[in-house]
Formats: sequence, structure tokens, C-alpha cells
Amino acid sequence: MSAKINCYLITHGDLGEYLIKISSNLVTNTVPIAFYSNKNLALEKIEEKISSEIASKKSYKHLVFVDLAGGSCWMLANRIKKNNDDVSVISGVNIPMLVSFQVNCCRMEWEDLLVKIVEDGKKGIDRR
Repeated sequence: MSAKINCYLITHGDLGEYLIKISSNLVTNTVPIAFYSNKNLALEKIEEKISSEIASKKSYKHLVFVDLAGGSCWMLANRIKKNNDDVSVISGVNIPMLVSFQVNCCRMEWEDLLVKIVEDGKKGIDRR
């Protein structure tokens, strides 16, 4: 069984809001996902809010999903990770990743969960 988990989603624009809404229609949210957009908040404010949450929950594992590897949200997430050993960052977030997270977060060990989320996200990409 995985540890207590906090989950965050940082995206450009409204993407994260819609990803959460759609994935919530597919599966029950076992763990709430805190959504932040660089459209509504300065990156410094997002960093402040997430860092404060992490500091208040030292016994938790923290997962940060971001939309674009190398983008400003990704750079922010990696700054947060640099200062916190219990933070993992997954980029390229899509609906299969969020569904996999919700389905598996309470029944898998942390490292296995992270691998599963990435694998399921890749399975959601197809070319015919």
C-alpha cells in the first residue's frame, strides 16, 4: 500500500481544470488533486502554495503532474522537487495518467505507482 499522498497538477491555461473534470467523470477521486494554472497565478505564488503544503505534510509523498516537459510549469515543479526528497514530478499529463493515479494510488507502493502512471499514460497514446 502506498504512503499518504498529496497530488498537484500545474498546467498552462485551463488544461488542468478540464483534465481533472474529465478524469473525475471516469473514476472516483480517491485523492484530491490540487490544480494550479499559470493563467491565474504567478509561478512564484504557485511555488509558495505548494511548498507550504509540502512543509505542512512531512509524512506524505507528493506528486506533481505537469503538462509540458521543459516548460515553465515543469521548471517550477522541478524547483520544488529539488528542495524536497518526497516530491516526484511527472510531465506530459493526460487523462489515462490521472485515471491510473486514482485507481492505483491506494493499492500500490510509491515507486511502482509512479512507473504504472507513466506506463498507462503512454498506453493512452496511439497511432493507427
